Amino acid sequence: MVAVPENRQLATLALLFANRGARVVEVPLVDIWDAPDPAPVLAWIRRFIAEPPALLVLLTGEGLRRLLTLAATHALEKDFVTALRGVPCLCRGPKPEQVLMTLDMHAAYKATVPTTDGVITTLTAQDLREQRVGVQLYGEEPNVKLQEFLTAQGAIPDVVAPYVYANK
Repeated sequence: MVAVPENRQLATLALLFANRGARVVEVPLVDIWDAPDPAPVLAWIRRFIAEPPALLVLLTGEGLRRLLTLAATHALEKDFVTALRGVPCLCRGPKPEQVLMTLDMHAAYKATVPTTDGVITTLTAQDLREQRVGVQLYGEEPNVKLQEFLTAQGAIPDVVAPYVYANK
């Protein structure tokens, strides 16, 4: 028997185990919700459209999906995607790139390893001085390490938290 605590791709994981003969018990420990106050996220989207950043760091596919959904809810999806096409993206791992591929886009950069340290290592080669860098956060985690790195490089971090985790 296998207990699956994941929530984001629970059905996929459960099916993988079941196909290998396991008896699966789905026990999601957390849930993912939209940001409780969409106003800051919507303001970030509008800022992104009006003045696209020099670079966008995508830490999660879930975050990009939620940005796209909120943009669509406010009739901004076309403008957001158009702006997104003009901004190089750095993906922390494969999930944000999978979402980009649904838009016929690819990451300009991929983290050397799918961690904050991998993102930082990848960004080290970039001249970020006086550049606004969009950062789509992992839940509400402010990723102080990444923000401090960007600031030390002379960049202006512009962070957005499009979703939150909630305990079940």
